[in-house]
Amino acid sequence: MKYFKFFSFTVVIIVSLFSCKNDQEDFGPMKGVNYFSRNEAFGAQQISFENETGITNDTLYRLAVINISPNSFVMEDGSAFTGKVVLSIKENLVRGYMALNSNPTVLNDGSPLLAEGILFIKAVDIKGNSLKISEGKNIEINMPGGSTANVNKLYFGNDQVKDPSPANTSLFNWEEASSDSIEYVFNNNNAKYYYTIKTEKLGWILCGRKDSNATPVGITVKVRGVGVISATNTAVYIIPNNKKSVFRLWNYDSEKNEFSLDQPYLENGSQAYVIVIAYTRHFKIYYAKELITIGQATEQIIYATPSNLNSISGNLYFL
Repeated sequence: MKYFKFFSFTVVIIVSLFSCKNDQEDFGPMKGVNYFSRNEAFGAQQISFENETGITNDTLYRLAVINISPNSFVMEDGSAFTGKVVLSIKENLVRGYMALNSNPTVLNDGSPLLAEGILFIKAVDIKGNSLKISEGKNIEINMPGGSTANVNKLYFGNDQVKDPSPANTSLFNWEEASSDSIEYVFNNNNAKYYYTIKTEKLGWILCGRKDSNATPVGITVKVRGVGVISATNTAVYIIPNNKKSVFRLWNYDSEKNEFSLDQPYLENGSQAYVIVIAYTRHFKIYYAKELITIGQATEQIIYATPSNLNSISGNLYFL
């Protein structure tokens, strides 16, 4: 009997210590909402093909069309490669998915971009070794278009997600590519307009253009309902209702529990969605989406509630 009590007491202590350890580590650098969004939340579509043959007019999940000429890939060190290419692609063609994948549309100088769509492309061999596009080659992606002809540029994402610390206020931004404007074409076979992108780099790619506002308006948001909040486990996004932009409120005041951004290039009196995504202890997700009027109040109070990834994904799909 004494042995059983001692054994039970020991198990309780071990379980308690393990639980505390998990809680302490849950907000570590690699468990931030940025890492969760970009690496765990969405599984990328995978396409495999022989490097010697390439692929022609392969339609992706979100109706983008990809073309890759033969022998377009080499090893990461530049050496020749033959065999099967495994291509992973994420299509963020709506603003809600840009927020859910933690992809604010902001240039490296802080100015905003109007984004027609964002893609993520990664290539490996069957053993998981990284590949890159061979010099002089490119991948052609035809992204379903709207009505903006030949004014968009190609931008590459500068991703610092491996350091999602509160002090790092530029975790993700975009740099303009040296290539020309993206071609805007009408495909007679599919009877659709497309933005034809020819990229020489992999990673995050944005099709868009610069935006400006002479009188930017700031915004402050206080999040309620999540419980334990930090700058790494909670993300707050602003999506203007009249623009194809996504802003993240990077500044976090832990004493006031406020997220803010001084110049998000929002127009006073316009409407915008506030999106809250929190990833907390024990893999629990909190979410909120609310339409507000910019400048109507100095501080917006948003209540987040427990949710699941499928529900959030469906709610943001048409945003």
